[in-house]
Amino acid sequence: MRKYLTARNLRLGPCSRQALMIVVDEFEKTGAETETWDEQELLLRIVEKGENISANDPRLLKYIKNYVLIPPLPSEIPYHLTKPQTHFSQFPDQVVFLQSTFENSTGGFFIEAGAYDGETFSNTLWLERERKWTGLLVEPDARNFASLKAKMRKAWLSHSCLSPIPYPQQMSLEGGGSGGKMTSKNQKNKKGQHLICFPLESLLRAIGQSKIDFFSLDIEGLDYEVLTSIPWDILDIQIMMVESNKGTREKILKYMAVKNYRHAHHLTIDDIFDKPRT
Repeated sequence: MRKYLTARNLRLGPCSRQALMIVVDEFEKTGAETETWDEQELLLRIVEKGENISANDPRLLKYIKNYVLIPPLPSEIPYHLTKPQTHFSQFPDQVVFLQSTFENSTGGFFIEAGAYDGETFSNTLWLERERKWTGLLVEPDARNFASLKAKMRKAWLSHSCLSPIPYPQQMSLEGGGSGGKMTSKNQKNKKGQHLICFPLESLLRAIGQSKIDFFSLDIEGLDYEVLTSIPWDILDIQIMMVESNKGTREKILKYMAVKNYRHAHHLTIDDIFDKPRT
């Protein structure tokens, strides 16, 4: 017998109820219902029990595809941009890098983690509009994500976050705007927005994409942890733009070197890595 997913029929404690509100709201707004007990059980395991569920668990991928991802809009639908210019990156050297690197590249696939509102400081909107790319935009902040949806981007959208471990994890978003920071559930933070963060591998498996031409990673402090959670033998990531962070930059440089990525450039706030072509 099918049941609607509500805070009432999930037997959770107060903290877990609060942590589920964003997910529950999305279910109730759309009238979506769980198709099997397994999906409901999966959600309970992530939030209530904190189990290490495999990034390629078929139930997890089905859940992500049905309830976490929004497919790209058709290309004929117009954008709703505040300032419809050509480039949107925060700094001039980011613009120079993107244009010089991808000037003749069309139809690629990008990831932008920390997509903000989908326009302001975007490192991927130029690729999408001018070079006909598509990709995945991940944004944890609810207000930012509402703005992102309104921009009518032609990419997959996800109101979620990237997990710093190779399993789904409950986390909290402190602050908002372009500088919100994710903190672990274990820090017992009762404030902020509670979300389930998913491994990058899981999101991409749900989409059916393993080759990434450009990955923009700007998640305010968890960049190193997310990088170390990536299965490099499964995901083929060509070029990466990672925000520099004084606390972890040296670790990131060393780690990417171990993974055989070349440190190609250091921009105002980013490091660029590329994968040697074989």
